[in-house]
Amino acid sequence: MNKSLVLCIISLFVVMGLTVLPVQAEVNSGDFGLILNGGVGVGSSMYGVIYNTSNSSVSTLGVGPGKSFNAGFMANFSLIAIHSQLYYVTLTDLEWNQEDFGVDHEYKTEGSGNYWTWDGTVGIKALTEEGDMGYTHIYVGFRIWKATREEDKKTVDGSPWAVTPKQEMIGNGFIVGIRDFSTLPLGPVALALQTGLWLYKAPLATYKVGGNEISTTADQNIGFGFEIGGGLAFEDLGLAAIVGLRMDVQATEIRLPSNIDAVAGAGYAQFFFAVSKEFGF
Repeated sequence: MNKSLVLCIISLFVVMGLTVLPVQAEVNSGDFGLILNGGVGVGSSMYGVIYNTSNSSVSTLGVGPGKSFNAGFMANFSLIAIHSQLYYVTLTDLEWNQEDFGVDHEYKTEGSGNYWTWDGTVGIKALTEEGDMGYTHIYVGFRIWKATREEDKKTVDGSPWAVTPKQEMIGNGFIVGIRDFSTLPLGPVALALQTGLWLYKAPLATYKVGGNEISTTADQNIGFGFEIGGGLAFEDLGLAAIVGLRMDVQATEIRLPSNIDAVAGAGYAQFFFAVSKEFGF
């Protein structure tokens, strides 16, 4: 099993186990706070390398079913917050349409793989009140990502086609974003709303096919994502459970050997269930 997946699953179980522990003080009541979170999801994942983008070729990223796991933490001292988050998504069967020299083709692949991102950021945790789990987090930091894809079977317009050897893509760069967690108390429980938006520039740095690194020159790159969800918060316990939608996608324009233009990208759209535990000190 992939090491990143193992780490994410272990982190999720740690977070869930910590939910039974008491809070040392009311949330957001002292100078120091700690939030642990973890979740699972299901939806779609995206991956692809589109060739000859400046010539007579039009395509889209391959899209197929995917499952996700994520885990992370945010620690703050007064307004200053440090945040770390790992998000892992599986890549299984993918489908896409591709137009080559005016002719449309339908591509399908069966296989396995994964796409994961890790964010390490620093920012502020603002708009807090004692005993209230709500906060606004504004941050900037680093993003590292990796996509791995192995094809077992490939068809073009229903006819068998030669599979592409194992592919690996790695990139890194910076990310900026904002997340808001708001609560509306209703007696012993509160309604919770979680929203977030982030932008990043983390271009493709390494591209391998069949274990061999392919020389690439990265040009334009853009990535963005958002999340929206709602659920319940038990503020006396510092515990929240959220369901929602999270989407993240990025692509890099690259130049391959023989002066071939291409776009390499990956992403996901996942319906998620997440739990978080907040500690106050």
